[in-house]
Amino acid sequence: MSMKTTTRQKATRVGLAAAGAAVLLFASACSSNSSASSSSSAALKDGFGSHAQNRSVYFLTYYDPAGDAFWNQMATGAKDAAQLGNLKMTEQTAGGDASKMGDLINSAIANKPAAIFVPFNDPSWEGAACEASKAGISVYAFNVPPSANAKSCIKAFVGQDFKQVGQLVGQRLLKEVKIGAGDKVLCAAEEPTQQYAIQRGGGVEDALKAVGAKCTYLRTSAEDGAALDSMTSWLAANKDVKAVVPLGGTPHRNAVPAEDAAGVKAPIIGFDTSPQVIDGITSGRIIATADQQGYVQGFQTVLQASLQLDFGLSPSDINSGGNGLIDKTNVDNLKAKDLQGVRW
Repeated sequence: MSMKTTTRQKATRVGLAAAGAAVLLFASACSSNSSASSSSSAALKDGFGSHAQNRSVYFLTYYDPAGDAFWNQMATGAKDAAQLGNLKMTEQTAGGDASKMGDLINSAIANKPAAIFVPFNDPSWEGAACEASKAGISVYAFNVPPSANAKSCIKAFVGQDFKQVGQLVGQRLLKEVKIGAGDKVLCAAEEPTQQYAIQRGGGVEDALKAVGAKCTYLRTSAEDGAALDSMTSWLAANKDVKAVVPLGGTPHRNAVPAEDAAGVKAPIIGFDTSPQVIDGITSGRIIATADQQGYVQGFQTVLQASLQLDFGLSPSDINSGGNGLIDKTNVDNLKAKDLQGVRW
């Protein structure tokens, strides 16, 4: 996703640089999943972390960070930024339940926070997000953007350009694997009808069109056990599959064990990072992955809100990554233990 305007880019970069200088003044973030928690009471001399009186914010996740390594990246980044900005942040999760996300937004509105941070995996809660905006609450999107219908209700979006990165993954697949017309390419996703899967899969298929191939989509759900079972069953029934392209983190981290259980060894290339994906790249079972940098999505989203609250700086859309792939040539960069809370 590109930046909105040059002016906003400059303003945000100045603010981010100032805030970044404060990192060494704070210890690690301290907040809990289900209750409001205050970050450090310290503030910079320029007023960052203290100007705005209302410092209450809500960080809402679709999947539970406690059980999903990728969503934990976003939660970790958000907590770090909340501490830097001296925000009182309440973390809540819908646990993969679309109706619950709408309830969480409505409950947050009743408490009149300064900002709400929301991923738009499903359009069903866009109405609630727009109601928050109408109530004077700043709404920021991360991970998945809203549809065009709700775009005017949010301040900014921090996340990956899914279609662009899907094309990149598809092109790398064709470079590594001989695929022709009619060949089976499994494109597995937690929820194939959600925007991230539609756009990523669409990008992959844009590349596959060159050889007359296309994706076969499979819904895995976001639960590891269910994902493993569904992928294993499909692979066992389709042992002639030419490649596996997991469109989300759950099917990707279960792709290797699913192939092993089904007695299949098809090339794998996909999206998002986790210890299992990194191990797969290291072992050679996975060609590469496109990392959308969940930590950046959480951190930049919350930090932009802090900058807007205290200084009135205009937030910007930020492309959180995807211009390159993680493969055997650079996977060692992710193995340091001190990066595990940031990268997965």
